[in-house]
Amino acid sequence: MQAVILVGGLGTRLRPITYDIPKALVPLRNEPFIGYMIDFLRAGGVDGVVLSMGYLPDPIQEYFAGREDLKDFPIHYAVEDHPLGTAGGIKNAERYLDGEPLVVVNGDVLTGTDLSQAVELHESSDSLATITLTSVEDPTGYGLVEIDHDMLVRRFLEKPAADEVTTNLVNAGIYVLDPEVLHLIPSGQEVSIEREIFPELQAQGTLRAHISSSYWRDIGTPRSYLAASHDVLSGAVGAANGTFEYLSVHPSLVRGKNSKILPPVSVAAGCEIGHSASIGGRTSLGRGCRVGEGAVVEGSVMLDGAEVEPGAVVRGSIIGPNARVGQNAIVRGLSVLGAGCAVGEGNVLDQGIRINPGVVVPPRSLSF
Repeated sequence: MQAVILVGGLGTRLRPITYDIPKALVPLRNEPFIGYMIDFLRAGGVDGVVLSMGYLPDPIQEYFAGREDLKDFPIHYAVEDHPLGTAGGIKNAERYLDGEPLVVVNGDVLTGTDLSQAVELHESSDSLATITLTSVEDPTGYGLVEIDHDMLVRRFLEKPAADEVTTNLVNAGIYVLDPEVLHLIPSGQEVSIEREIFPELQAQGTLRAHISSSYWRDIGTPRSYLAASHDVLSGAVGAANGTFEYLSVHPSLVRGKNSKILPPVSVAAGCEIGHSASIGGRTSLGRGCRVGEGAVVEGSVMLDGAEVEPGAVVRGSIIGPNARVGQNAIVRGLSVLGAGCAVGEGNVLDQGIRINPGVVVPPRSLSF
């Protein structure tokens, strides 16, 4: 069975990180997210994938070119020359498909779902499509899916008000489709599978649901991405390439005395941790990061080349590639620094987003 992974979006909710890094490559425990997706699909019985791509396709292809362990796992790239939407992206991948039932996954879903169960359910039914659903605590922030006692989809509700909520089941972004579904999608046009194709199948009575109670998280916002990073480090969901370590840091990276490394953390090659610095609270440091003397980094993600200068404090935030937190500065409250940005010496950034040096965007301007 083949799978199509939808990785063509701009990743607007995760900006400014995705200005420079495609969402498929944002790291979790210093492994690109797409690696977790490949492991999930292989564990579910998929034996080849097509990546439906649009925004920043080259870095994704370069990543897979370096994956020697995937030489016997066919990967094809369907790159769109203009936005095609979720259904249009699947249609654009059709030339690489074998005409058999296929799996489709959104490229921003981290999950422990047993994919083989969804496939078995689909194959045992007469439906043209099976959509995996999961339950959420606060349904008002999602499009909801109503089902009947036969597990057929009855109705879609797009982000209802609190008094309109009739279910807490949401689209988990994992589908099993018969090839006939592709015949419903026009070529070369922007089409949404959620808003156009699924309602048509629902009206025909050929859209069935599979409910999963396993771990699930959409990593597409700063809040959910940081939570996913914490979850992977704490072992709530498996790590990419089938490996997991609670503490991944070589002693040679600790340059100073009295430094504290409080697992679970992940520290990549080339990092430097200074005298009396403290790293903990499920923190991940990318390649070549520097944490200065007496600095504190807790519950955060520092991407490649980021620096926290002496005496600075970073808590619950995301520090982009080659960004810098100045001496004795404080960054906290789910703040996000884009690539190459800086917080000056002694400054405080609380619930803020810095996109360019000297420019701070208030949190209400982007989705958290």
